[in-house]
Amino acid sequence: MQSITSGQSVSSPIEIKGSTSLKNGQILFGKVNRIYPNQTTEVQIGHQKMIATLDIPLQAGEMYWFQVQQPNEGKVVLKVLDSPNVNFSSLKGAAAQLLSHLGISPEPEAASLAEYLLKNQLPITKDTFLSALQWVKTADAEEYGLSIIKKMFLQQLPFVEDVFVALLAQAKGEPFHKLLSGLQQQLKDSVSETSVKLKGVLDSLHVAKQDQLQQTGLQKLVTTWIDSSASPELKTGAFSLLQKTGFVPMGITEAGFLEKLVVESAEISGSTKNSVTDKLQKGLQLLSDAKNGTLGKVEKVEYSLNRLLNGLDYVEAETSTDIKSIQQKTISTEELSALASRLLERTFAEASAGNRIAGAEIEVNDLIAHLNKDTEKVTESKGKVTELLIQSLKRRPEALSVTNAEKLVLTQVLETEFQTIDFTNGASVAQQLKEWTKMLGLQLEHALANMHGDGLEDLTKDLETLKPLLLKLLNEQNPASVKELAEQILNRITAQQILSQETGPLQNLLLTLPLNLGSSKTDLTLQWSGRKKKDGKIDPDYCRILFCLELERLKETFIDMQVQNRVIKVTVINEYSKTIEAAADNYLTLLKANLKKMDYRLSGVLFENPVSKKTTETKLKSALFSEKESYSGVDIRI
Repeated sequence: MQSITSGQSVSSPIEIKGSTSLKNGQILFGKVNRIYPNQTTEVQIGHQKMIATLDIPLQAGEMYWFQVQQPNEGKVVLKVLDSPNVNFSSLKGAAAQLLSHLGISPEPEAASLAEYLLKNQLPITKDTFLSALQWVKTADAEEYGLSIIKKMFLQQLPFVEDVFVALLAQAKGEPFHKLLSGLQQQLKDSVSETSVKLKGVLDSLHVAKQDQLQQTGLQKLVTTWIDSSASPELKTGAFSLLQKTGFVPMGITEAGFLEKLVVESAEISGSTKNSVTDKLQKGLQLLSDAKNGTLGKVEKVEYSLNRLLNGLDYVEAETSTDIKSIQQKTISTEELSALASRLLERTFAEASAGNRIAGAEIEVNDLIAHLNKDTEKVTESKGKVTELLIQSLKRRPEALSVTNAEKLVLTQVLETEFQTIDFTNGASVAQQLKEWTKMLGLQLEHALANMHGDGLEDLTKDLETLKPLLLKLLNEQNPASVKELAEQILNRITAQQILSQETGPLQNLLLTLPLNLGSSKTDLTLQWSGRKKKDGKIDPDYCRILFCLELERLKETFIDMQVQNRVIKVTVINEYSKTIEAAADNYLTLLKANLKKMDYRLSGVLFENPVSKKTTETKLKSALFSEKESYSGVDIRI
């Protein structure tokens, strides 16, 4: 995955492979170990030793404050700073001295930051200290801010505010699915082009599944019933479900319901607030005239209806000579029903086709309201449809009490409109993860950097994913609450990009996704770290994967999987570890056998309780990689 930091130089000094990368102006606290000729000295900074040129003679074995000067002929040049009259035998005393050297007021936040930087042996310059101090003050919790500062140094991240803010949003750990659902709710009544596209992306991410079913479930039953290409079994099942949910009166036939719509349309006058609903109303009134014998000929009715649906004038006086010469016959009930059904199909299709056009959702709702003007009954029907779909999603046919035709409709609606993941199929899950990665916009910068003249179509698709749409939304006139949520989500996405980077021969990946398990909504966090082979491809023999999942009944669950030379060790961390272990016992043999088929060997599965082991830190609320995972030429760490 292309990191957001690609192509950017690292502005902060860091420690790599046992040597210290120093920056001009950096302040160090160290010990003089040995004195050599020509003012050359061995200086120890923390655990690091270096040969430096000093500006004045010093005494071996003493501690001094040093400041890095411009390198001289490849040598490190250190300037000795005067030690203020402060006792530096303690960390607090050393921090006070540091603030004095930097010329910074010893306020509590500054003292705390100075102690933290010294304790963790992090590089210090006045500019980076002032920036870090300002950022830490803005953080709601100091421990978040300090740990992020350390992470930025150790992972060689650009020392800029945007990176800090992104990592802070990730560290606070607000459930990602709640942020996305909140934005979806905020945009519910917005009809701008960007908002409509954003809602489409959020729907594709399966955000707020129940709300999505509530919004479009009833619509899908109506469109299935009026779909001329649907099988008779599907059409019958859909109409039956519309009756069971109360949208269509019980005991009435399909032809009877359509005739009822035509008759009632004669009582409606005036235009509606949108063109598609207005077209439906005029079409039903035209059929009402035909039923009353005003038009007389079915061919005239069809001709006029087609002109109306195509946005043309349908006045009878403009009927062509060919149409007038056709043999006259009055319209029958069956013909009336067929024309009414075609009218509904065309108008619903026109509204639904506006998926990416402002107001499409409103038009569909208006069409539904035109079929049943009892708003309370429509709301009740939406709820019942949602419940039926959720029960079907949970595969609980015993709770449905529906016919085979009705089950067929529910299954088709879920498969075509609310696709679910088959977690028993690894290829299916892998493909879905790739799709989610694209939808979040995690590959936006990579796409822009590698854009070619013939790749404009792909770039257009990349620009209609979550991240670029959020950026566009923030540049438009929107309520403060919408912008605040959009910024939080944008920061979470950026944090994933920042933490998904290459470090030496290692490739790191952090991915947090909204996940719906039936009616339950949660986050799936995947952390992956593995080494690359000489050809640049991922080495499947060595890696470490951490899954973090909040489940409805099992609560917070972590699965730590380590792969060393194709030998796999799995650790499951959950407060109900004993229960899970007992339930999983029957599947371990199967797991071992299936892994063997893929040329992997399972060394064992451990079940741990974080409370009993006093490892509350394993909750990893922030879902961040460990501060120690930067490459140092040894084993992989997460």
